[in-house]
This record gives sequence, C-alpha cells and structure tokens, in this order.
Amino acid sequence: MSDAPKPPSPKWVSRLITASVIAFGAAFTMFAYWVTRPQPPQAEPARPDASGPEADRADAPRSDSPAVSAIFARKPDPSLVALGKTAYDRQCASCHGTNLEGQPNWQRRLPNGRMPAPPHDDSGHTWHHPERILFGMVKHGVVPPYAPPGYQSDMPAFQSVLSDDEIRAVLAYIKSRWSPKVMAWRAEALKNLEER
Repeated sequence: MSDAPKPPSPKWVSRLITASVIAFGAAFTMFAYWVTRPQPPQAEPARPDASGPEADRADAPRSDSPAVSAIFARKPDPSLVALGKTAYDRQCASCHGTNLEGQPNWQRRLPNGRMPAPPHDDSGHTWHHPERILFGMVKHGVVPPYAPPGYQSDMPAFQSVLSDDEIRAVLAYIKSRWSPKVMAWRAEALKNLEER
C-alpha cells in the first residue's frame, strides 16, 4: 500500500471552481451596480461662472452625456480614432499596453495592495462600463463616484493632461478595437443605463 496522498475528489474540485465563479460574479455585479447606480440630485448646482476642478466635478457622473455617447456611435470617425491612438500611445500604453493588453496578472493585487492596469481589449472589463463612467474615470481618475470611497488606484486623473476631445478620442480608439461580438453584447447589456 502506498503512502502517497490521494488526489482531491473531482466533485470537490468542481464544487470549489463553481463556488469561486459564483462569488466572483456576485462581487463583480455588486461593483458594477455601485459604479452605475443612479446619483441623487446635487444639493447646490454648479454656477455657470464657476471654474476649476470642483466645478468640473459637480456633474461628473453625467457630464457630457450626449457628446460622450457619440464616441460609441456605430462607425467612429477615422480621424477621431487616429487622434485617440496617438493620445493613447502617449498617455496610456505604458500601463495598459501598446495592444490594450493591460498589465500581467491584472486581476491579482500588487504587493502595494492596488490592482494592476486592466486590459482595454475584449479580455478586460472596460467595455462593461457606460460611456459616462469611462469618460469620468479618465478625466477624474478612479475616485468616487467612479469607485468606492477609499479605493486606491494608480490610475491618475487626466483632466490637466488631456482635453475632453482627446479623452473622447482615446475612448473611440479603444472602442474601435472591440470585436463585433463584444459590441453586440455591450449594446444589449447597457442599453438602459445611459437613460438613467
């Protein structure tokens, strides 16, 4: 009789994998809801003459909704995509990859407790988010209302580096790289979110 340990039961392994997938799905669903939940009205609307970062943030969750939604039109303007690629290569590729592949092991925390930069291609989760959320994350960084309070991220705010038009162009470039399958899924999954 051998003293070698028995391999785990296939049923046990299968149950562990199933439980892990369910737990991950539930956590992702809760995070997606938190990010896209309806926002309460602002107590005091921003004054038309206000300027600076706080004025920009007053309507951050809904800012530029019609213009931002235009980024994801069926066929983006090739010149917008070209501008977006240039800005992406200059500002984003060092973290998110020249081919939008993200950093290695992007779903595992780094030693500093932060998450690596995710991919922006089909394999990532960028396409899960509504346009207004993506625009806000690029402009203001991964801070509330785009992340839970206290969330730590290496993603900087680009509002002082990229113009709103350049941010729209970067998002158009990223979108131009998504497959038809992802675009169809995205359209179906997010069709009601932009109407909130």
